[in-house]
Amino acid sequence: MTTQHILIQRAPMGVSLQDAGRSGYLRFGVSAAGPMDWARHEMANRMLGKPAASTAIEVGPAGLGLSLDEGELQISFAGPGFVLKLDERSLSGPVRAVLRAGQRLEIIPQRGAMWGYLGFLADLKLPALLGSQAENSVSRLSVKQIRAGVRLGIVSKPLIQPACQQFMDPFIIEESSPIGILPSSQYDHFSEEMKAALIENPVSIANRYDRMAYRLENVRLISEQGHDILSDGVTMGAIQVPGDGRPFILMADHQPTGGYPKIACVCKADLPRLAQMSPGRAFELAWLNLDLATHRWQSTQKQLESLAALKGTQ
Repeated sequence: MTTQHILIQRAPMGVSLQDAGRSGYLRFGVSAAGPMDWARHEMANRMLGKPAASTAIEVGPAGLGLSLDEGELQISFAGPGFVLKLDERSLSGPVRAVLRAGQRLEIIPQRGAMWGYLGFLADLKLPALLGSQAENSVSRLSVKQIRAGVRLGIVSKPLIQPACQQFMDPFIIEESSPIGILPSSQYDHFSEEMKAALIENPVSIANRYDRMAYRLENVRLISEQGHDILSDGVTMGAIQVPGDGRPFILMADHQPTGGYPKIACVCKADLPRLAQMSPGRAFELAWLNLDLATHRWQSTQKQLESLAALKGTQ
């Protein structure tokens, strides 16, 4: 089989290879990494008939530009707030399309866009590192950093028909509902007043954010047992409260352990919506019980499994 190459021409900060992440290594100090928005990452793969955990290119708030050196490649894209320009043709996601040699693909963020996922129907000629091809921006653990001038070797597969097709994003309609949170490890370190304060008023993401954590604005919390604890394990979505009382939410490239009390954790079904919250955009948090969080998770899985195609295009 002939090896083709994806040629990265423009790759600002925030672009990386991401699969479902490396599991099973947290006890050795290696966090999972993986996508910021796991649902759109899965959508990008499902549109190509690939396993949900397959590697895709995560595109950050500054976009991406690339081309193909020869042949053709079926691609997909999922992520709110981005426009794809294939030469002079504009496409909006979620979408499946074909990139041909000589064409330039530009993924252009619109106002408030955060994270999108470019899937490709091809075998990526890169090894796994600790069972994963995901890049961790904090530890710099990666099999290939996506930078301008990089060539990604691939072997493409036959096109799926219809080759170009738009899909429905089932998560857009839920954007205005509160983001669900569950009690976390040090929930009992906080008074009832503090627990209520977390959901009392809308919050927003501060301009200080990255793949490691989102800082919350418009809320201050105080732990009754102090803000220094014996470090314990953390997970994506954990809400930690440091000494200044300004909570932050751990994201995909979070550290393996943390020494600040954790009042809550964002339920997995709502992590995609949280990840897509741009700085300054107001949203609400709401306490959930385990049954409701589980129901949300099951509903999200059903929506992804029945991903609906809208129409084919030329």
